[in-house]
Amino acid sequence: MDEIGTAGISAAPELLGNPEFWKSQAIFGNAPNGTIIKKWEWGAGDSKETGLVKGVQEHKSEFYKALYSTLNTYSAGTLPVLIPVYIDPEVVDLTRRATPLVELIPRVTNYGNYASYNQITTITSAQAITEDAALTEQNDTYNRETVTIRILASVGRVTEFMLEASRPYLSSGGYVDALSLDVRAKTLALRRLEEAMILLGDGSSDWTEPVNGTTITAANSYNGLYELISNANSNNLGGSSSYATDKAAAALTIADIRTGIRTARTAGGEPNLIVCDYSSYDAIKALIQDQLRYVSTQSIAWGITTLSFEGIPIIASRFLSTTAGGGGGVPQDAKSLFILDTNVIEMRVLRDVTYEELAQTNLSKKFVLSVFEALVCKAPSFNHVIVDIL
Repeated sequence: MDEIGTAGISAAPELLGNPEFWKSQAIFGNAPNGTIIKKWEWGAGDSKETGLVKGVQEHKSEFYKALYSTLNTYSAGTLPVLIPVYIDPEVVDLTRRATPLVELIPRVTNYGNYASYNQITTITSAQAITEDAALTEQNDTYNRETVTIRILASVGRVTEFMLEASRPYLSSGGYVDALSLDVRAKTLALRRLEEAMILLGDGSSDWTEPVNGTTITAANSYNGLYELISNANSNNLGGSSSYATDKAAAALTIADIRTGIRTARTAGGEPNLIVCDYSSYDAIKALIQDQLRYVSTQSIAWGITTLSFEGIPIIASRFLSTTAGGGGGVPQDAKSLFILDTNVIEMRVLRDVTYEELAQTNLSKKFVLSVFEALVCKAPSFNHVIVDIL
């Protein structure tokens, strides 16, 4: 056997010359402190054995031929002491929800704490007159609508200890530090509230946003498209139940969509976008395939290709309920479809998303992201909404 230390071992001379004796000492832990065994070789010919034996001076009971991940060094419930844990620096967002309407609806600078706009509701007809007849003016009718600008905010805080401790790891994944990661998360939260409020916002009754089931106070919310178009909450901003179709727990049909488009066009609108829940989106694809024998697609903003119906792109929203209507359903709790003319829909913005650090009273960085805005629909009759779909 090569490189065997024998200090401190006392035994009969015949044992000291016996290879089996040394093998027993190495494997069964009988070697005293100070004995280091690096290599052993026993026997000869076909019965020859070789191997590695590794020991630590102060731990003579732990001698093995090799290290394995199943050794008690890596016992269940504890972190390995020799194998470091490598964690993928990418943070996967399991709550991901696209917010296309935040980008598709035009954002218009607003002045003041109210968004006001004028409508012409009646243009008096011109007259056919005789030669040299008396000229009487025709008086037209104008109307002004006003919406209050609301404040949306998302607040975050990261301790300085967390900033320093996580910086090397997070920087390897493309994040500057924990603060930038939290700012990103709070920005997503703010955008998701905007998207939910665009569709479901209610300025008359408290409502629940669909991401985390948080109750939004009506006094702090602007009205969304459903309320602005249907006037279901009596906001009196020009909407009407005539601009909504209640399916009363009946299935969606091609005729329903065509009727909604025709109603909006007859009133003067030019619908250019359809938004629905994912269940209705699948139903529309099936209807098109079964009845029209083709599925038309169209490219919209950012090069996204989506389904289209008679030239109008359709997008599905994760913020609309996919629950089948049971009678009396609204977009927040039952399947629905919006036929929109985005030329008359605006997000009036007093101040767009702004980052501000708050006063520091302890060893942490606290910040707020906020936006001052309100949704307006200048011509609700140019749009249509279908609700309570089976």
